[in-house]
Amino acid sequence: MSDRSQRTEKATPQRIRKARSEGRFPVSKEFVAAVQFAVAASLIVGLAGQWWPSLQNQIRALLTLGFTIDLDQLSVTSLVRQRLAPASVPLFAAGAAVCFSMMLAQLSLTQFGFATARLAPDFKKLNPVSKLRELPGQNLRAALSAALILPVILLAVYFVIADSFEDFLRLPLLDLNSGAVEAGSAAASLIWRSVALLVVWGAIDLFRQRQKYLRELRMTKQEIRDEWKQNEGSPEIKMRLRRIRRDLLRRRMMADVETATAVVMNPTHFAVALKYEINSMAAPKVVAKGKNYLAQRIKARALEHQVPVIENKPLAQALYKHCAVGQEIPAHLYRAVAEVLAYVFRLMGGKR
Repeated sequence: MSDRSQRTEKATPQRIRKARSEGRFPVSKEFVAAVQFAVAASLIVGLAGQWWPSLQNQIRALLTLGFTIDLDQLSVTSLVRQRLAPASVPLFAAGAAVCFSMMLAQLSLTQFGFATARLAPDFKKLNPVSKLRELPGQNLRAALSAALILPVILLAVYFVIADSFEDFLRLPLLDLNSGAVEAGSAAASLIWRSVALLVVWGAIDLFRQRQKYLRELRMTKQEIRDEWKQNEGSPEIKMRLRRIRRDLLRRRMMADVETATAVVMNPTHFAVALKYEINSMAAPKVVAKGKNYLAQRIKARALEHQVPVIENKPLAQALYKHCAVGQEIPAHLYRAVAEVLAYVFRLMGGKR
């Protein structure tokens, strides 16, 4: 059975965190490009009304200067500094906005994840043999994408031309501004349809990349068990630690039986050791309890150290059920326990 067929389990959060630390993210280049194109289209269409008059004024000024000044090094430098440089500032700002949108889209897809491991040089990527092996698959995907997108874009162009065909026929009869407005309106319609198409295509590719990413991170059942052991510890070791801890608690509990005031027992099943000091304790406290074999050990230890053992089946069961070791007895058992302790104090002559 192949390794891929054994990877039937979803990736654990730890596996995903490890992949992210290695720089592996579900990223779609098509979606990032679609966002970048959408921002560029918004700037072009939204600011075209402001750029067009400015462009006309610049062209008129440059044509006028071309006939009025001598073109030498000094005049060209002055022309670039006074005319072209200020006009290029909005263009550079738009380019910066497009680049920033691309970076923001990329970081959003990776949930602002950074992987310093990718900064280290990887000479395997320079291997031309591996690159040649990847080319057929990459070219096939690119060809399929183009085969799907190109007809849809051509169809969008057809609808734009069909809707504005009569307007296009009137373009030669219009002045420059009117013709530019008509052509710009048609171009804007085509741009927005292209944006919608590319965003939908990018979303589909993003979904496909996420599914592929999760498939690549799938784990085998053995890997999940190994990860659990690594995080939680071996079950055998945990069981052994619990056994050691339980033995230590029992030893301590059995040692506390020696200082108990009395042991209340169901003759064979339950044993609860109580301790009460009149001057320092508000209520009696359970210092040990057990059932079956452990109850018999508590009884034996109590008899060995001359601790009174009182057989009271209902009280022993109630104390075992409602009290934890080291805990004071609940209020509803005060009277029953007080009767037992009073009997013990009378029996022992107030020694305990």
